[in-house]
Amino acid sequence: MKGSAIPAPIAGFQLEALDGEIVLLHPTRNLVVHGNSTCALIWQLCDGIRSVDEIVEILTAAYPEASAEIRSDVTTTIQTMLEQGVLQTM
Repeated sequence: MKGSAIPAPIAGFQLEALDGEIVLLHPTRNLVVHGNSTCALIWQLCDGIRSVDEIVEILTAAYPEASAEIRSDVTTTIQTMLEQGVLQTM
């Protein structure tokens, strides 16, 4: 995935937190996607305005101790959410 890609949520998903995990629920499509807190944070940053590179920069500034893994985690998580139909690219 290119760093210039701009991920955006698919309309209609709701974020719910359950016992330290998150669930993205689309009631009309009967689609449920489970994830962890990292997934929830990345999903919330995918607003259709920020690029993948900008999301990586935000998370690297917030979590400098994890900077070596952030780009890989962000791109993998976004790619997974694209495949699950939770995100789209603009």
